[in-house]
Amino acid sequence: MRPTRLIISAFGPYAERTIIDLDKLGKSGLYLISGDTGAGKTTIFDAITYALFGRASGDNRDDAKLFRCTNATPETKTEVDLTFEYVGKEYRVVRNPEYMRPKARGEGLTKEAASVTFYYPEASGKQGPTSRPVSKEKDVAAAVQAVIGIDRDQFTQIAMIAQGDFMKLLLSTTDERKKIFRKIFKTDKFGALQEELKRRASEIERQCGDSESAACTMVAQLQCGEESAQAQNLEQAKNLAAARQVADWQGVCSTAESVIAEDEESQVKMKAELSGFEGRLAAMDKELGQAQNIEKTRGALKKATEDFEKILPTLAPLKEAKVAAEAKQPERDSLQERITTLRNSLPEYDQLELRRADIAKKEKDAKNIAADLEKNRKAVEALKTTIATLEEELASLSDAGSKKQELIAQLDKLKTRQDDLLKVGKSVKELTAIRDAFEKAKQAYITADADYQKKNAEYEAMNRAFLNEQAGIIAETLVENEPCPVCGSTDHPHKACKSVEAPSQAELEQFKELASKAESVRSTKSAEAAQAKGAYDEKQASVDTLVHELFGECSLENARERGNTEYAENRDKMASLTLAVSKEEEREKRKIFLEKNIPEKRRELDGLQATATEFEKQISGLKADVESGKIAVEELTKKLSFASKADTEKQIAETQRQLDSSKRELEDATNAFTECEKQVNELNASKGTLASQLEGAPEYDLAALQAKRDEAAAVRDVLVQRLNSVTARQSQNSNALSQIRKTVDSLGELLRKRGWMRNLSDTANGMLSGTSKVMLETYVQASYFDRIVSRANTRFRILSNGQYELVRRMDASNNRSQSGLDLNVLDHASGRQREVKTLSGGESFLASLSLALGLADEVQSSAGGIQLDTMFVDEGFGSLDDESLRLAINTLQTLAGDNRLVGIISHVNELERKIEKIVRVKKDDNKISRVTIEV
Repeated sequence: MRPTRLIISAFGPYAERTIIDLDKLGKSGLYLISGDTGAGKTTIFDAITYALFGRASGDNRDDAKLFRCTNATPETKTEVDLTFEYVGKEYRVVRNPEYMRPKARGEGLTKEAASVTFYYPEASGKQGPTSRPVSKEKDVAAAVQAVIGIDRDQFTQIAMIAQGDFMKLLLSTTDERKKIFRKIFKTDKFGALQEELKRRASEIERQCGDSESAACTMVAQLQCGEESAQAQNLEQAKNLAAARQVADWQGVCSTAESVIAEDEESQVKMKAELSGFEGRLAAMDKELGQAQNIEKTRGALKKATEDFEKILPTLAPLKEAKVAAEAKQPERDSLQERITTLRNSLPEYDQLELRRADIAKKEKDAKNIAADLEKNRKAVEALKTTIATLEEELASLSDAGSKKQELIAQLDKLKTRQDDLLKVGKSVKELTAIRDAFEKAKQAYITADADYQKKNAEYEAMNRAFLNEQAGIIAETLVENEPCPVCGSTDHPHKACKSVEAPSQAELEQFKELASKAESVRSTKSAEAAQAKGAYDEKQASVDTLVHELFGECSLENARERGNTEYAENRDKMASLTLAVSKEEEREKRKIFLEKNIPEKRRELDGLQATATEFEKQISGLKADVESGKIAVEELTKKLSFASKADTEKQIAETQRQLDSSKRELEDATNAFTECEKQVNELNASKGTLASQLEGAPEYDLAALQAKRDEAAAVRDVLVQRLNSVTARQSQNSNALSQIRKTVDSLGELLRKRGWMRNLSDTANGMLSGTSKVMLETYVQASYFDRIVSRANTRFRILSNGQYELVRRMDASNNRSQSGLDLNVLDHASGRQREVKTLSGGESFLASLSLALGLADEVQSSAGGIQLDTMFVDEGFGSLDDESLRLAINTLQTLAGDNRLVGIISHVNELERKIEKIVRVKKDDNKISRVTIEV
């Protein structure tokens, strides 16, 4: 890559449009970019870098907001225009940053948006009018990358040797060089691997600690009764767990098992004792309930008697009030007659108002119809225009629908195939569901069979006990020398005995019924399992047939994959065909619509014209009706005797109020008497009923019964509390034991994994004790560094007249700090190594120049051997003596060779006498930078 022409406008110190014809410098050799400090020497390289990548060459100058020259005139555009040659072809990039410029019209500023255009060469390989442009930022970035093969960071590392930056690289520590190389060689993925290994090692360490803590926490939850034989062993285990010193986890589990077994035995005894108390409490509750009901009935009888005696005296006065209210009926009838007479006169007022409203309405209607007539006339004209437009559109749709059937046929074929694919997919899904149902039915049958075997065994055992009990009852009635009612023997040497555990007849029947129900359930589940098996086999055969028909010989899994792939492909084809059919149908529908709509529009036009005629007739009729209506209103007003309808309605309302008041008085008196009479009858009947219920009822001591019951309940509650306590403790201990076993089982594997993961992390992070502290990322960078140092020494030996050679320090100064990228210098004069910091200023420049050139070579090699025909070396020559300066010039001349240009950016005057090609940068009296090329 060789720049041939650079145009800088209002960029940095270049206030005006400046053209730099770099092609004058030729294709090889050294040239000097000379000028005072701040004149804009380095800006030339910045402009080239900005044109290619949209950023300047140095991080401290990489701010697009600072590119605009402050001395530029407002109309001068800020941009960089670079033409460069690569592998014999000419390319061009024109780029401008975002900046504020004066408005083209009016006053004030406006924002000039950032833009970039990349031009490919013409067929001739040169730039010309037909060069193909690319304008989007991401497209330009891709084009530049594709042409020269490197990014901005690689370009600045290869094409610009900045003395300040690489002096820093020469004198850096391992940690500082690691950050530099990470950016250059992108080794951050190895650092990320180190951190991931460290994170995983820490995670496993945490998991081990968490597992042990969890197990010890579970031990702390174990409890036992005060009288437990395991109390001492359990306390010892909990103490060890609290101190995280448990060694024999199996012993802890055994102790927990013993405690759990003790609690299970205690639960059995307590449940038996509690059962007896529950029976006695039930009998007490029954007797207490009877006593409470009797006392409640006595209280109800007393209250009913008191209420009856209280309400009875109010009945007679209420009856008298009712009779008095009924006597006012003639007065109410008179009021009602008055209301009727007044209301009969209201229609005449209504008729008057209706006539007036009708006149107003017809006047309004006439006005509205006149407005509608005007709208109608406008609509006629608009409709005529619409019809003409639709007829023109219909003519353009004469070929609509011609391709639709062909497209539909293709779509139908794909739909049929999709339906087949869906059918297979649905069948496979149904097969899975049927198989799951079969497995569930089979498991249900196994469970039902086990339940039946258990219940049947219980019934058989109870039946034997019952039969034995019957023999014992008969044996109690046997008398010596009298015949047995069963066998007739008079000798009874071995009489049968009754069993204390024998069931009653009712209990035996219950067990028999349970066994019978279990057998019925088993039979049902067996039939269901057989039916599910048949359905599964049938579905399996059906699915195999479908798959074979659709795909031929194919496994079920392969068929599913092929079906999904083909279904997705067909779906995309169908979408495209559907869209095409839809478009064709839309055109066809539009044609049909127009063929139907245009005649309708014509009929609509005829209707509008007929409507206009009708409107004119209606207006004439309404005007005649208004005149006749006004005459009728005048005649009706003369016949009315009342002032207004409102006065009449006011009188009606007053009369109605008097009538309503009298009616409410009658209603209230009737309701009060009826309610009182009802209560008297109900209380009298209730007294008789309650009295009959108490006939022969015994007397109870409720307090004594309640105290006896509470005493028994208190004992029962103590037993329940003890049982609940033991049950909760047993459940907690069982859960804790289960968790302890589960955690301890996984802890062993975690400890083994922790060992090798910790060792791997320490190795990658340079943390192994007794060894050099070299991280994985540093080790990879050291490989690059060795090649850089090797390339640098080919030049440093020449520049130092064979005295010096750079050497990567292999051993760390101690085993406590990170190492691997430290740099020494081998002084062949003494045969010893020493730190590079001991070199003089000039020697340090030559070493840093060599190192920078070596790094550029390595980056260029790592980038795939790209061709970069131009290089810049920035400053640093002022610290060299004459001999060192000569050697440096000779080295750079060798670097340039026959096919590379090397530009030295410097203000050292001595260089002008040694280098023939000069790019001179100066600021004029107006502080505007100017560029001239001297060859």
